[in-house]
Amino acid sequence: MKKTMSIALLCILMGACSNDLASNYSDKKVPPPSQLLVEGVDAPFNVHNLTPRLSWHANVGAQQAYQIQVASSKELLSADKPDLWDSTKVKARQSLNIAYQGKALSSGQTVFWRVRVWSNSNEQAHAWSEAEKWEMGLINNSDWQAKWIQVEKPFVSEVTTSVTNWMLFAANLHESVSDKLSKSKQQTQQRVLEQLAAQASASLFHHTFVIPNDKKVVKARLHSTAAGYYEIFINGNKVDDRLADPGQTDYDKRILYNTDDVVSLLSGGVNRIGVHLGSGWYAENIAFSKWPNPDAQPNNQPSKSLAYGQPKFIAQLELSFEDGSKQVVVSDKHWLSHPSPVLKEGLFSGEFFDANKIVKAWNSNSKMSEDGSWEPVKVLDEWPTKALEPQLLPPIRANVKMTAKKLYQPKDKVWVLDFGQNFTGVPTLHLDKLGLQQHQTISLRYAEWADIDGNISQKSGGGAPLLKQVDSYVASGNDAKTWRPTFTWHGFRYIEITGLDTAPALDAVTAHLVRSDVAQVGQFKSASALINRIHDMALWSYESNLMAVPMDCPIRERAGWTGDAHAALITGNYNYNMQNFWNKYLGDFKTSDHVAPAVVPGKRSHGGKFDWAAAEVMIAWEHYRHYGDLQLLASQYESMMEYMTAGEAILDNALIRDDRYSYGDWCDPVREPGMERKRCNSEYTLPVKTTSALFAHSANLMAKISRLLNKPQQAKHFGQLFSSISQQYHKEFYDPKTGSYGSQTAGAMAIQFELTPVELRQKVADGLNQDVLENWNGHGSVGALGQTYLYKSLSDYGYGDTAFNIFTAEGYPGYQWQFDHLNATTLWERKGVIDPSLDLERRNSPGRSLNHPFHSGYDGWFYEGLGGIRLQQDSVGYQDFELRPVFAKGLDSVDVSYKSGYGTIQSRWWREDNTVKWEFVVPNNSTAVVTLPNEVSNLYTAGSYSLTVEK
Repeated sequence: MKKTMSIALLCILMGACSNDLASNYSDKKVPPPSQLLVEGVDAPFNVHNLTPRLSWHANVGAQQAYQIQVASSKELLSADKPDLWDSTKVKARQSLNIAYQGKALSSGQTVFWRVRVWSNSNEQAHAWSEAEKWEMGLINNSDWQAKWIQVEKPFVSEVTTSVTNWMLFAANLHESVSDKLSKSKQQTQQRVLEQLAAQASASLFHHTFVIPNDKKVVKARLHSTAAGYYEIFINGNKVDDRLADPGQTDYDKRILYNTDDVVSLLSGGVNRIGVHLGSGWYAENIAFSKWPNPDAQPNNQPSKSLAYGQPKFIAQLELSFEDGSKQVVVSDKHWLSHPSPVLKEGLFSGEFFDANKIVKAWNSNSKMSEDGSWEPVKVLDEWPTKALEPQLLPPIRANVKMTAKKLYQPKDKVWVLDFGQNFTGVPTLHLDKLGLQQHQTISLRYAEWADIDGNISQKSGGGAPLLKQVDSYVASGNDAKTWRPTFTWHGFRYIEITGLDTAPALDAVTAHLVRSDVAQVGQFKSASALINRIHDMALWSYESNLMAVPMDCPIRERAGWTGDAHAALITGNYNYNMQNFWNKYLGDFKTSDHVAPAVVPGKRSHGGKFDWAAAEVMIAWEHYRHYGDLQLLASQYESMMEYMTAGEAILDNALIRDDRYSYGDWCDPVREPGMERKRCNSEYTLPVKTTSALFAHSANLMAKISRLLNKPQQAKHFGQLFSSISQQYHKEFYDPKTGSYGSQTAGAMAIQFELTPVELRQKVADGLNQDVLENWNGHGSVGALGQTYLYKSLSDYGYGDTAFNIFTAEGYPGYQWQFDHLNATTLWERKGVIDPSLDLERRNSPGRSLNHPFHSGYDGWFYEGLGGIRLQQDSVGYQDFELRPVFAKGLDSVDVSYKSGYGTIQSRWWREDNTVKWEFVVPNNSTAVVTLPNEVSNLYTAGSYSLTVEK
């Protein structure tokens, strides 16, 4: 291979191109540091960390030192008199997650800060950044003057014909439902029907307060949250655009709260604050419940439920006036409550909304008729949780608008909208386009599957949740232009509509993808429409399951399965800014009552699954590598130690052999579509292999983490543990004749987790290549756990074309086959669950989830392999990274970028005649080790570069 290189003249904004092949550049006139973040957030209002983490973009080619100043006022900073902290000049390249080390901070304190840097090319400091600020939150429980309140007596609506219709749909007992139930299941669902009838409505709350007309509000902070889902208003205006809020936690241990700037919503004189409160995860007592037998003996086990209790909320509005005085408005006994027009609601069931029950102006400051229907609230003497913590992870929001692509009419007065894409979302009824009459009821059912005629099936939701997705709206005759449900969200591609006499317009019902609003930081595209579609399928699956926890699926369990989280970890980290999302999820491990939990958070959690729970160590380590946050490793250490200690206790001759502690390489493909299997247990990889490999990997990571945290004794212990497991793994499972560990997953894990001796890794990769080509006709045979590791194990040892060709391989279980024969737009839990050739009209729906992101681990290879962007071994935050792309023969071009904490890395290549043209960008204050096949690696500093590679 021969290469030539030219340097693109694009270094002006990038900083110094100090590689010896680059042009010299002086950064004397570079802009000051920018993008100042605290705890990963721009100017947060409710920081609890007493040593908050500070980050910035240096805007120089190479930062060699920095200085941070922190003060109690902007004026003190301007006068160069920081009264809280002056780091003085610190010689360091790092500009990501630097811990504050100044004077003690207190609740409600406003803090101002700035930073300046020195570059390698200039002995003088560059200009100070603009001053930014953060505010400390209500750190102590005693800082809350507000009380937790709830309705005195929950309101249960009359079971009208329309309510009954909704209940029958939700219980899967409606006569029009095509999915038939067994007799015993019908009996269970009859009990569900009784529970739905007894279910309370959502609730409205309001409180009126007065701001003196002669006072000017200069600062207003509203601290609020709920045990349940809530939305909060001031003077008729919704305070925020958050949905499904707050994010799910172990509510008895902690609840996340919000702090909002509400100055613009207030006025002099009478003001009103209102809260709309629903069940959310906090009060979900039907979906996974098992009613007790009325004749059961008193010592029988109690019925199961996900519920923690009745929904409740807390709110504290703090006002600061221009004259220096303050006013605090709190939730307390003076608030009033009223039933919501949301007469039935549940996370898994959906909502029943009666527009005739709307209370006009209930949350506005206009005069409201006092008809005596508002009742006193119940004030709680004790908190429902141990702590309130700031919700720093991005909230759930409506993210992408979705419009229907096709309308079916499978039956008389039954209409089905096909959105052409499976996703997690909420619908919007455009009532002005439906022409509903008073008391006319429209019902919407949601499904991932429909047959050739448009008949939907909700069977892919499985039998675990006892509820099915349905929303109903009862018109008032004087309806608003639009309506959408407030306290639920759905997984679907199809919406079945009943209650209309004529066909709705395609745009009469739209929808939005909803997810945690993590910023997208990765971009991938190629010349192959198929590869782009496979990438998009990974993202649709991942985003559909990002709801404050990394879920398994949106239609069935909606649970934070820990194995699913680490199986798709690389996909999340390359495509999204997951810093505060993972901070929160790792906190869920700490509050779990279980060791080695398989699900966190919530009451569906259970423990003792060591392949799944390896997620805690793996996510913590990858979080550190991506974001350089040493504090998180320190705070998580004790919890990770519990996992490791429990795992060591069950080792049997250095391996975890008991299958009770494992789930295994879940849902690897059966040989032929439609073949039977036990649940989704691994067909080709024994659980002892995957679980032992993952535990060995955890030991290796814990050794590294211990060294970082200056724990030499523990580092030595975990190093020895890793060595003993690795040696036994290799001894028992390696076949020296074939170079195989028995399966693609086992071999790929052995290479990537360094279980294979260095001198044998090429032979193992040779065996993987042979297995893909000869035993699987060019396909992968990996399940959820193997997806992340197979492609890199092939391409790093000379088989990049084999890795790429897995994505283009024809026939089952290939991706084109999934598109053509399964009509898949997201990743199915089990792609071989049906044989579509036996059911061309799609009459028999699959009983497995059709939106499961744990199969998306392959997407990381599109960045690391085809784009070549990967972290260096001992670097963090992508400050020092590698570029080693795979120029796959079957691909004409790739364009990849990743926005790290230091800037955007770009890698773009395309074929031109007999050459490959490659352009790449190394961001400011970063370096890249560039490696081409059969070439010596070279170090590049900040700049834009162009290479021509000739073969």
